[in-house]
Amino acid sequence: MSEGEQTSAAADRPAPMRFLADLLFRHWGLKAIAFVLAAFMFVFTRDEVTRVFTVPLRVVEDPDRVLMTEIPETIQVQARGPWTRINRLQDYDFGTAVLDLERARPGPLEIDRAGIVMPPGVVLAGIQYDQVDLRFEAVVVHEVEVSPRTRGDPAPDYQLIGVEVQPTKWPVRGGESSVARVQQLLTEPLDIEGADQDVEASRALVRPAEDVTLVDDEEPRVTIRAVIIAKPESRRYTVAVVVPEGLDPTGVVPRTYEVEVSGPLPDFRVLDALELLSPVVAEVSRVGEPDAPDSMAEVRFTWAEGVPQDLRGRLSLSRELDRVKLPVLPPPAPPLDLPAP
Repeated sequence: MSEGEQTSAAADRPAPMRFLADLLFRHWGLKAIAFVLAAFMFVFTRDEVTRVFTVPLRVVEDPDRVLMTEIPETIQVQARGPWTRINRLQDYDFGTAVLDLERARPGPLEIDRAGIVMPPGVVLAGIQYDQVDLRFEAVVVHEVEVSPRTRGDPAPDYQLIGVEVQPTKWPVRGGESSVARVQQLLTEPLDIEGADQDVEASRALVRPAEDVTLVDDEEPRVTIRAVIIAKPESRRYTVAVVVPEGLDPTGVVPRTYEVEVSGPLPDFRVLDALELLSPVVAEVSRVGEPDAPDSMAEVRFTWAEGVPQDLRGRLSLSRELDRVKLPVLPPPAPPLDLPAP
């Protein structure tokens, strides 16, 4: 069919059919391109949506102030964009929101929208977070007493009489009210189980609270010394006194004395093992001439022969010397029946 015949045939069609034919077949190349562009725009711009993402909130501390308010750990970010772009995003694509406490003012919490990183192809539609009021307190440094701790018990016959620590105080840093509540700093315990002498070692300080820090050291340590001594003991012994013949005819010198022995309990264990009748003996001697007005008897108390020298140095006697005045005897009476001169 020639072009003229086609034109004639088209002219013979009804008007609605001619309109539909023109719509479909006239300038079909341009229409195809327009269709492709429209489909592309439909795919990539259809259904522009808004989606909510959870973003961590990082807090930058203020060295001069302590935040007294509990801050939310995350915020909600509303991102708007094409469905195809929004659908590929994850929470981590938005990075971390930052709250700089050095710039923050007391009052309602405000998150800077400019600080939120937006991925390409989407825009920030809004942010949501818990509404809290920021309250601050001044940071102070204060020295607190160090309270050393021990664990266990000394050996039998020994006792703990004191615990020393150096340094005796340690500075802490934190909010004024939090620091005021710290009355002492505890240490890791020093083990003294079974010890029979002083124990000294370095131990770490225990952090007092989450909002209070220990100053000047990454791992603060102190030196603890546990002072351990032997338990004291005292015993009384009855000491027999043997008076030389003729020294005390009147019997004024006591024939027994009570002597107290004092010293460390472990030394008494050694003394008991010697199985002596008495660890103390008495020696009696005269001072002055017989029948003189100042004549006296001296009773000296010493250790028995079987007591070792080192033990004698650690034990002590309640008495070492006693003096007893000896009476002067009257002259003998003359015989009653003397012969005549």
